[in-house]
Formats: sequence, C-alpha cells, structure tokens
Amino acid sequence: MIRSLTILAVYYAVRTVWPLRILYLLFSEEQHAHIETFLTWALPIIFLFDLNAMLSRWAENKWMWNHDKSAWHWRNELAVVTGGSSGIGFSVVEKLVSYGITVAVLDVEPFLNQLQPDQMSLVSFYQCDITSRDAVHKTAEKIRSDHGSPSVLINNAGIGNANTILEITPERLRSIFDVNLLSHWNTVQEFLPDMIAKKKGHIMSTASLAAFLGLAGMVDYSCTKAGMIAFYEGLTQELKHRYNAPQIKTSIVFPNWTKTRLTSHLTDSLKRSKAPILDPEDVAEAMVQQIIAAKSGQVILGPSLAASIRAFPWWVQEFIRDRLAQIVITNATTAVS
Repeated sequence: MIRSLTILAVYYAVRTVWPLRILYLLFSEEQHAHIETFLTWALPIIFLFDLNAMLSRWAENKWMWNHDKSAWHWRNELAVVTGGSSGIGFSVVEKLVSYGITVAVLDVEPFLNQLQPDQMSLVSFYQCDITSRDAVHKTAEKIRSDHGSPSVLINNAGIGNANTILEITPERLRSIFDVNLLSHWNTVQEFLPDMIAKKKGHIMSTASLAAFLGLAGMVDYSCTKAGMIAFYEGLTQELKHRYNAPQIKTSIVFPNWTKTRLTSHLTDSLKRSKAPILDPEDVAEAMVQQIIAAKSGQVILGPSLAASIRAFPWWVQEFIRDRLAQIVITNATTAVS
C-alpha cells in the first residue's frame, strides 16, 4: 500500500513541482500517455499486493497492530532450545547469547564447549530425552529452580531417516515421530502455562520445506514436518481463542536443505540435483532475528512460493516431486539436527 502511494506521489510531484517538472518535460505527450496507461493498470495491482502483504502481517500478529517489542529485555530473558548441542540448534544458541539472552539447552548429547567464556556463562546444559514427558517435567523444574521461567521456547530437535516406507522399522518410525513432532506437546505443555500467566512468550518450531512435499525415501520425515504445520496453526488458534493470550508469539521456520548431520549422507545426490544448501548459521540467523523482532509468522528459507505449492496444478506438484525423487536414495541411520 505504501509502495503504490509512493509511486503515485512521486509521479504527481514530477508533474507539478519545480524543478522536478523538468523531468516531466523531457518526455513527449505520447510517452506521457503510455506512462499514465501503465500506472492506471500497474498501481491497482501493486496496491493489491501491498494490501495482501499488510493483511498477512496483521494476521500473523494475531490481528494486533502492536508487536510490543518493549516488553522484551533480552538480558533478562531465558530461552529453551531443544537439540541445541549441534547443527542448527548450536548456531541458534550462539546467536541468542550474542544478545545477552540466557539459554537452557535440552539435548541427549553433551553440549560442546565451543563458545567464548563470557558466552558459556549464559548457557546451561540439561541432558534430557524430550520424548519423555516425565523427563521434560523434571528438567523444567530444574530450569525454573536455576533461572526462572523461560520466555522463549525453540523446538528445534529433529532426527531423520533415509528409508523407504517398506524398509523403515517400527522402532525408527516411532522414534522420528516422537522426536520431531510428539515432543512438542511435552515442551509446550510444560512451558506454555507460565507464558500464558504472564501474557508474554515466543514459541518457535524448526520445520522444513519437506513439510510441503512428500518425497521418496523420506516419507516419515515429511509427515512429521507437515504435522508441525498443523501444530503451529492449532497452537496459534488456541492462544487466541482458548487462552486469551494473543500476545504470545508463534513462529515456524522452513529451511531448505541445510549442512547438518541430517544431510551428510546426501552430499553427492544434492550436488547432482544442484539443490541449494544452506549453512546452519544462516538458518539460525533468520530464526534469532524473528525472535529479536518479536514477530509471529512463517519464515521460509527457500523459494518464496514453497508454501503455495499445494495450490499448484497437480501435474506441476508431481513434476517437482519427480525432480527431487533421487536425492534420498541411500539407507541411513538417524541423525540429530
């Protein structure tokens, strides 16, 4: 909306205001007619795009105009990051502490001391199996005893298999759903009540562009990430309509292929497909900037049309899936992201 009004204002100024009118006089009457015809058609289209973007931002902010960034004082905030010992999670931790945010890392693997001493002083590691409701509760009690209640929860932990539907074992299938999806109920049930009581918080989930496509060789992974979309949407609705807490931010992040242990066995096939590969630091930067901006919404780190792929004709969708069908072709054990 601002963009279209700016274009119109500039054109009007060029026509009427000296010395800008000199620019107007450089063109012939015929050229002026073409410009005005173009603006007659272009400005409404630009206006509609701007209006759509504005309404989307308003909806993402739960129909509130104010982002209320003043409520956040980063050196007083506590963030919980699951899967924070490596990969994207570690990079998120590193960037959070750069803002002075205290971070509690939940992971089954030890947190490697790869940060500066002043940064490490802001990080507390809690070995925790997030698939266990009891383990999450006991860890949460320890976190609250040590630091107080967290205001930020980043559900980042994830695992991946490289197996077909017929090859995957029941144990591995159950495991990936437990870690990638069902664990979100454990952490949100534990930490959300305090956020609701304070009318302040931010819950973020690390999904994947695989949420929009069911790909051969990683059907289980795609299913868990698609399920995260439903979880994110439902959580957002319940915060507005069940708990009267629209102030609590909700975000979901969709990275493209990223250089983590999840993709280490796909290096050759990714190169052959010429698929872009993100660095964990770039994904983490986008995630943390969303937190610092105190914004809700989707963060898509890949083709901007990815979220709209289900609206494409079926033959287009299938063509895209076919192009990606040979990326995950080797059997592999699970890896933590």
